[in-house]
Formats: sequence, structure tokens, C-alpha cells
Amino acid sequence: MSAMPPPQPAGPIPQHPDPQHLGPHTGHLPLPPPPTRSSMGSAGPMGATGLPGLATTVRAGQLTPGWRTTYLVTWVGVVLVYASVWRTARTMGLSTWWLGPSSDPQFVVVQLLPFVGPLLAVIAAGRNLRFLPHLGIAAGLMGLGVALVDVGEFSRLAVLQSTAAGAGLLASIASIAGLVRRATSTD
Repeated sequence: MSAMPPPQPAGPIPQHPDPQHLGPHTGHLPLPPPPTRSSMGSAGPMGATGLPGLATTVRAGQLTPGWRTTYLVTWVGVVLVYASVWRTARTMGLSTWWLGPSSDPQFVVVQLLPFVGPLLAVIAAGRNLRFLPHLGIAAGLMGLGVALVDVGEFSRLAVLQSTAAGAGLLASIASIAGLVRRATSTD
């Protein structure tokens, strides 16, 4: 370690009036040119990506980005709860009506019945379809119907199923507040 000061440049650094000038002494890259109208298409730069800083168009009947994220996360959680109910029932040897006993399971179509509504809600949210809350309400009511059949024999699993379906239902009802009434452009 030496106490010597850092070396000074040999000569004065020339000043350029253009900040975009790329010279060997600046060490900075120039800014990219602004996008042209033809490269933006109809949805803005790079299309309607939803990335921060890029403009996206939200149509009437769609959810705002924040509500759409809430909706999507809730329904992914519902799918995960149903998967955990499936795993718990099989591990503990319980047979919900839609799974059936391990020795004589239900048809695959019946076993996947509780997943239909939540998976449709997740796919629809991923595609940003219109009127997502209405689809979520239908999926939540369907999930509550599936859970009600298990109430007598497997009440604890039915409580778990109905809690998940109720959470999806409530999130869907609440997301009605996030429906866009007319087309807007968000940044």
C-alpha cells in the first residue's frame, strides 16, 4: 500500500456539446434511438408485455394489472391446496368422494374434477381474458360444491377444500372492483 495519489490524466479532457457522443475518454455508451412508429405496432413498444415502463392497453372488462396479479396468485394457491388435499388423502389412506379408495380409485376425469375450475381461472388470468371475476365466482362455487360432498365423512379435508374454494370465491368477488370500465393506457 502506498500513499501516492492516483495518476492524473496527461491532458485536458475535451468537452463535447452532444451527450450522446461516444468517445474513448467517456466510457459511456450512447442511448438507443427512440422506437419508430412502425416498430411499436398497435400495442406500444415490444407489444403489450406488461413490463414496467412499457405502455400496455387494458380493454374494458379486463382486470387492472394489480387485481389480475392478486387473482392469479389466489387461484394458483387454490390449485396447490387441492394438490395437497390429494396428497394428504392418499398418504393417510382417506378416500374423498372424488378420489375414491386407493384400492378402487375413481376415474381420472372424476379425480381431476376439483382442479377444472381453478386451472381454468389460472389459464384465463394468464391470457388476460375479459370478465375474469365472473369465471372465478363460478369456479369458487364449483369448488364449494365439491367440498360439501365430503362434509360428513372427511370433515377436516372438506374444511380445507371449502376454505381454498372460499378464498378463490372471495378474491374473485373483490376483483370486480378492478374491472376496467373503459379502455385505458397504463404505464
